[in-house]
Amino acid sequence: MKRENFVTTVTKLAESVYDFHKRWDLLNTTKSYYLSIQEREELLMEEIRELSFEYNKNDKDKSEILLCQEAADVLYVALGNMIGLNKEGLNAMNQVSEKNNNKTIKTHFFDKNLKKVKKLNI
Repeated sequence: MKRENFVTTVTKLAESVYDFHKRWDLLNTTKSYYLSIQEREELLMEEIRELSFEYNKNDKDKSEILLCQEAADVLYVALGNMIGLNKEGLNAMNQVSEKNNNKTIKTHFFDKNLKKVKKLNI
């Protein structure tokens, strides 16, 4: 996968999420962030359950295409959650990006057992 293709596709998804929320007048800037997340929690959990259902099917019933579509649905709803967090949601996404961009092989390592990037004990 090329970086440009990935970034272009994520941008297209983000534009779709924004346009969807604008079209249905869901860009509420007056709700508390807690209420915004609480109201959307079931939407996200439903998408996660659908992803889990697809992942846990019998081998003969599994579909890589459906699995990927369910994973994309989770991302779509998660991005919708961030819209509900308005400016603080944008700040949080920028902070998470910066935090992860700063992880390098000089400061972190990939733990193969946990399948997770962990901080070096330096």
